[in-house]
Amino acid sequence: MNADIFVCTVGGSPAPIIFSLQQHAPGHVLFICSASSAAAVQEQILPALSDAGHTLRHSVEVLHNEQDLLACVRDIRAAVERARAVWDLPQASLLADFTGGTKVMSAALVLALMEYDVAFTYIGGGQRSKNGLGTVLDGEERVMQLANPWDVLAFSPVQQLADAFTSCQFTTAARLAADLAARSEQAAFFHALALLCEGYAAWDGFDYPTARTLFPKALTQLAAAAPARLSAFLDTVRENDAALQAAARELAAFTEQRSPCPAYLQDLAANALRREQQGRYDDAVARFYCLLEKAAQVELCCRYGIETSNVKPEQLPEAFCRETPPLVSHDGRIQLPLFRAYSLLACLHNPLGQTFLENQEELTAVLAARNSSLLAHGFSPVSAALCKTLRQLVLRFLHLEASVLPSFPTLDPALLK
Repeated sequence: MNADIFVCTVGGSPAPIIFSLQQHAPGHVLFICSASSAAAVQEQILPALSDAGHTLRHSVEVLHNEQDLLACVRDIRAAVERARAVWDLPQASLLADFTGGTKVMSAALVLALMEYDVAFTYIGGGQRSKNGLGTVLDGEERVMQLANPWDVLAFSPVQQLADAFTSCQFTTAARLAADLAARSEQAAFFHALALLCEGYAAWDGFDYPTARTLFPKALTQLAAAAPARLSAFLDTVRENDAALQAAARELAAFTEQRSPCPAYLQDLAANALRREQQGRYDDAVARFYCLLEKAAQVELCCRYGIETSNVKPEQLPEAFCRETPPLVSHDGRIQLPLFRAYSLLACLHNPLGQTFLENQEELTAVLAARNSSLLAHGFSPVSAALCKTLRQLVLRFLHLEASVLPSFPTLDPALLK
């Protein structure tokens, strides 16, 4: 096994550690010792490595209490971070040998390092002292290479939290963060992260008032509790907060004053993209269709004072009425569904309506497929191909670039440890 840093616990018998070091020949070694075993590093282990022992870059860390599991875990994690910093190996991979030391020391080494990029090794053998129940006899050592159970079983709550956040499962992420806050030394940080996840869940569900309240609170708490390595993540969250506030303000202004709301439409497009990235194609297509509808509604309302759900007869040009007879709802109101709304815009010589006419054939074909989907009027789920086609068409039609839409950050589990 190749690794940047070899970490080992040192006990009363140095022979297994000497054998392990000879087999792995690491460039950097972190010795985890008790107060009584620390002297063995200089007196027995390094001299036994011949010339390599004189040049080996190493550090000796003495545990405060080798019988206290929690204290040992804390000390080992702190020692690894110090070694990475001193040796300028911030992303160092680890090889950990838990053969030596007390049972608590060995258990602590595994617990402390499981969430790192680590592999484990153990010195076993065919013959042991005490009728096979004691230590491996000198000369009978065998290197055992062991997988990291954390990687194989993937049960790290931190990993689960990061995965949930990155895949926009924010309600799940909030619960996991709250669980970690209840049992972690970083309680303040995980509590703030849970609050942020709740904010993203509200935003992703179009609950702007709740999201607008949660984001500033979460950012204030994260600024005080988050480790410095999360600075880039927090910068993106601040950008998201600005986009959220703009979308919410514009939606409120449109509702109250009939003002244009480009940031709100961009946010709706970004929401549709997230559903597509999750493989929720029916949800994504429903949102892209909604985006087309909202774009027409906003244009008609803000430019001409026409509400598509309640059109006044005198607002409709004669030419439009001749070609497109009005649809009257059960309560007697004239309403404009999507195609009629864009036809009216075209009749009013509006650029958006003209563009719609130019793309009408393609739009008609794609939207017909949407209408037969499960969440519209049919029984067939939307395919990834149809979703992609509609997305490209809608974004091009509305002059929206995916690269400039609000984009949620990802969460690297390594930054949470």
